[in-house]
Amino acid sequence: MKAMVLRKFGLPLKLMEMDTPQIKGDELLLRVRACGICQTDLKIIGGQIPPEFVTLPVVPGHEVVGEVVDIGKDVSGIAEGDVGAVFLCIFCRECQYCLTGRQNLCLNLHRVGFDLQGGFAEFIRIPAHAFCPFRKGLPLHEMAIVADAIGTPFHAITRFADVKPGQNLLIVGAGGLGIHAVQIAKLYAAKVFVVDMDPKALDLAKKFGADETLEPAEAPEALRELTKGIGVDVVLEIVGIPETLNWSLPSLKRGGKIILVGYAPGRPFPLDIMAMHFHEWEIIGSRFVTKPELMQVIKLIEEGKIKPVVTKTFPFEQANEALNALRSRTTLGRIVLTF
Repeated sequence: MKAMVLRKFGLPLKLMEMDTPQIKGDELLLRVRACGICQTDLKIIGGQIPPEFVTLPVVPGHEVVGEVVDIGKDVSGIAEGDVGAVFLCIFCRECQYCLTGRQNLCLNLHRVGFDLQGGFAEFIRIPAHAFCPFRKGLPLHEMAIVADAIGTPFHAITRFADVKPGQNLLIVGAGGLGIHAVQIAKLYAAKVFVVDMDPKALDLAKKFGADETLEPAEAPEALRELTKGIGVDVVLEIVGIPETLNWSLPSLKRGGKIILVGYAPGRPFPLDIMAMHFHEWEIIGSRFVTKPELMQVIKLIEEGKIKPVVTKTFPFEQANEALNALRSRTTLGRIVLTF
């Protein structure tokens, strides 16, 4: 099979011939139909993710949709020709986190496109329990992004934000995750404020339901005015760099929550402990999505309640060009490789 391979950090991916994976009894072989790309892929390729999480050489790509072409002898309930998304966290199903429904925190976690072969290839082998089926006929290039671009903000908002109708939710970053966070927050009738430096991204956020859109320079003062000096109930920090945290954290009301989805490796943010004490702010980290939550996301898409936003596709062999387009930030929503 053909695959785009990362052989050394910082180098472009190389198109190579590899052996098609051989499956075990509890596994599936999928023909990859589409694979999303995101900022995490750039971090992996650039060597910014700690080496214990990435094994070279690796085939990147963790937002995968595929068609079942081979089934292990111990697998039931799945048929050849079924289509579905890959739950990127390959979990052990035995540790305390797996047994309590928090597979994203598995103590023995492996991740597709990190230390396991990802979706920048013609075929991928996965455990059957990582297959998340959806009905045929949905656009496969759109469904490719459900596991991360939609699943990640869904997890952050539904598990941690606990927004009530009419509460104020600030989303920092209107990229691939942020544009879906807007849609999810509006399902819960929140009042949604979105901050981004790209006017076109703000226009797109407005199209999908954002109540107010702001540029970073105007955000601190505007948010005070919009909330009558009280602050927002929840901040969803998708950018996660010190420059945004400097103003997004103080934008919280007393007793508010900030949920950290984005992160910048090697760029820690110092906390004002006195401010934390006086305002009783909550800081919560949020990582990926659980499998049951991902199945909920798929159902919401099937019902037409969430629209996957994919604005550009590239042929699989042009993965490097697609990654360069992501680096240049010239494309809104998500970019997807198609096969």
